[in-house]
This record gives sequence, C-alpha cells and structure tokens, in this order.
Amino acid sequence: MHLNCIVKILFSKLIMTDLALFFGRFHPTFLHLPIGMVLIAFLMEVFSRFKSFRYLSSSINFVLSFGAFTAIVAAAMGYFLSQEGGYNEELLLIHQWLGIGTAVMAFLLWLLRWRITNRGNLTFSKAYFMLWLILLTTLTLAGHYGGSLTHGENYLTEYMPSPLKQLAGINEVKKKRNKPTDINEAIVFEEIILPILEKKCVSCHNAEKKKGDLILTNAENFLKGGEHGAIFKAGNAKESGIYMVVTLPRTDEYAMPPEGKEPMTEEETKLLAWWIDEGADFSKKVKELTPSQEIANILGIANSNAMKAHIADILPSLKANPAETTLIESLRKLKIDVKPVAHNSPFLQVKINQEVSDEQLDALQKITEQTTWLDLKRTNITDNQLGKLSSFKNLTELHLELTNISDEGLKHLETLTNLQYLNLYSTKVSDAGLKSLEKLPHLRSLYLWQTKVTPTGVANLQKEKPLLKIDTGMDKAMLDSLITKKL
Repeated sequence: MHLNCIVKILFSKLIMTDLALFFGRFHPTFLHLPIGMVLIAFLMEVFSRFKSFRYLSSSINFVLSFGAFTAIVAAAMGYFLSQEGGYNEELLLIHQWLGIGTAVMAFLLWLLRWRITNRGNLTFSKAYFMLWLILLTTLTLAGHYGGSLTHGENYLTEYMPSPLKQLAGINEVKKKRNKPTDINEAIVFEEIILPILEKKCVSCHNAEKKKGDLILTNAENFLKGGEHGAIFKAGNAKESGIYMVVTLPRTDEYAMPPEGKEPMTEEETKLLAWWIDEGADFSKKVKELTPSQEIANILGIANSNAMKAHIADILPSLKANPAETTLIESLRKLKIDVKPVAHNSPFLQVKINQEVSDEQLDALQKITEQTTWLDLKRTNITDNQLGKLSSFKNLTELHLELTNISDEGLKHLETLTNLQYLNLYSTKVSDAGLKSLEKLPHLRSLYLWQTKVTPTGVANLQKEKPLLKIDTGMDKAMLDSLITKKL
C-alpha cells in the first residue's frame, strides 16, 4: 500500500510537470495581453486629466485590474517555461524577477487606485504616480531582457542609430555580413552555411538561449554539438542529425525549426547537405569543393565541370539545339519556370509550382529536346498526364515527390532512357512499378521514402541494377535512436 502511494505521487508530479510545461509554452503569446492592458490604462490615466476625456477615469480601475491579473498569469507561465532550460541563467534570472516585479507593481497600483477613488484619499496620489513610473520601467526592462533571451543579447539595440547607442553607452559594433563579391572565393561555412543558420536556427541556439545545449553562432560551437553530442557526420549528410531534423516533414515532432518559425528552404537544405557531404571543412572555399550542377545553380555560378560530370561524362551523345527566346517567354507566361542549367548551355531546367494543366504539358512539348531537368513535385500531376513526358528523350532528372502518381504512371517513363535521377518520395508507387524502372539504363539515383515499396522490391531492383543508389529514407525507430530530444 505504501509503495502504491509513492507510485501515485510520482505519477502525479510527472503529469503536473508536463501540464506546467504545456501552459508555459503560451507565455510568449499571452504576455502581450497584460502589456497592452497596462499601457492602455496608463494612456487613459494621462488623457483623463483633460476635461474632454474625463469620462475615461471611471474605466481605468477595470482595465488596470485586468492588466494586473493577466500579468500575474503571464509571470506564472514564464516561470513554467523557464523549467525547460536552455536559457542564459543570468538573463533568465533578471527577466524573471522583472516580470514578477511588473505583475506585483500592476497589482499594487490597482489596489492603490481603488483606495484613492473609493475613499477619496488623495494623500496617496504621489505614491500612485511613483508606482506608475516603476511599473513602466520594469515593464520596459522585462521586455528588453525577454527579447535578449529569445533573440540574443543585442536584439533590441542591434539597429539602434549610432547617436542613441553612444547616449546609452552601448559600444557594440554591428557585424555586417556582406554577400561575397566572388562566390568561388567564399568560405563555404562562414559565408554560405552560417548565414542560413543565423536566419533559421540561431534564435533558439545562441549563447543566451541554447536549446538542447546547442549553439550555432560560430564554427567552434557547431563542431562542439549539443547535449546529445555531434550534430553532423562529415561526409554523410543523411546520417547527420542537423540535416535530418531540418528535412523532416513539418508535421513531424522532431522537425526543426519548431512550428511557428520559418523553416529552411529546399535550396538551403541542399547547400547544407552539400557542405557536409564534401567533408564539412570549416575553412575551405567554394572553388576548393566540387559542387554539382544543381548546387552551382543555387550559388549562381557557371559550373562547366559539374555539367560535364552530370551529363557529358555519362551521356556523351546528349545534344540539343538552343530554344528560341520567344518560346521561353511564352512558357513563362503559362507560369512555367524555365532556366538554363548552365551558362551558354542549350539544356533547360523546368519547374511548375502550382496545379499542372494539360495546356502546360502540351506547351512543354516544344522544348522536349532541351529539357534535361523537370520538377513537378507537390503538383497534381496524374498518371495519364505522365504520358506526355514520354517524348522527353534528354530528360536526366525528374522530381515527382509528394504527388499522387502510381505504378501506372511509371509505365510512361520507360522511354526516358537518359533518366539518371528520379524522386518518388511520398507517392503511391509499389513493387510492381519498379519493374518499369528496370528498363532505364542510366538511372543512378532513386528516392522511395514513404512509398508502398517493400524491402523485397528494393532488393530485387538492386539486383537488376547494382549501380543504382536507392534511398528509402530512415524509419522512425532509427530516427528516435539518433535524436532522443529536439535540438
């Protein structure tokens, strides 16, 4: 019986901890309510001194009492949130007591005003205005340190004009990150990867707010990793923790950055993967690495070597005549994104971002010779519409991920004999559809994550095409073993 009581108490504490953390997550949203109420009450107090606005005086007690109550609730939520950890202890302590002080001052101010208005005792008026001064001061400072906790110590002063900085005694020098004038000379981590991290990750992983004991503000801390150790595996992006969490579906509990924050773009994740796959060297420049043609396009550089490696070395007979400029413009009017794959190259990369129409696919028939990369991911492309791609003889890369295509659609791809890359992630393809892929002689990369394909089907295809690299993704059990907690 005694043991049962202990178990119940421990279980009760666990539930209360989770419940407290649940309410704590609402602190950043809820705290705006007391701030607004207190400021409105102050403005009403100021304007009520004028004859035209004296009617406001009767409402100040209610607004101030509401602000005081919600300030107390916000302070409690803030305390619950602080139990998650990962914050700069010194800043947290200052912000915590300023928040509590704001709630206390708001409550005392309401009590004092209630006494003044209900008893007509004007001797407290000086104390009343002194409390207003203290309240506005604590409110401002609490906001400053709160912003420092979540966004960095200099968040509120980063863009302050120089004269005001001097007046306030702030001597910090704003670090400006200029875009490299010559991308080939850019240090990859410092000038390409780090700016991405600063934009998408550093708000939660900095010296003041180091979630998961992880700081991503510089190379030294990136290399150090977090509470679970290293966050990357040089030479292998797909087994690197940081790459896995930024490429997970946004609905996944491990996806980073968390919901409500802007995730990395597809181009940014590809740059991160490229740098890691190339060895994750913190000092090498772009020219010292080997970007694929896709990476070269993202970086905005002409990469003739990548072009040769991607196409010419494997498919020496691949040729095309340049498409007319007027034709390209007509396709763009149909909301088809058309770009050259490299400088002075006749080959084109084509992307459709919205619903695919038969009109668009028919228009693309005019550039079947030049189209070598085609991106139709997240569109409504159907199995029947894939039949219109059978004439794209020079197509080397095809993106069909996150579409509803099935095994029937893959039959239309059997004529794409130059196809090297095919992405079928999150489609309805099964083992039966893999039979069609056996007929593609140059297929080298195939993505089958979250499809109906079985390990047996993959093994059979691998046996028929030993040079084919098949990516089936990472199952949940493996992911949980590598990431036991959010970064």
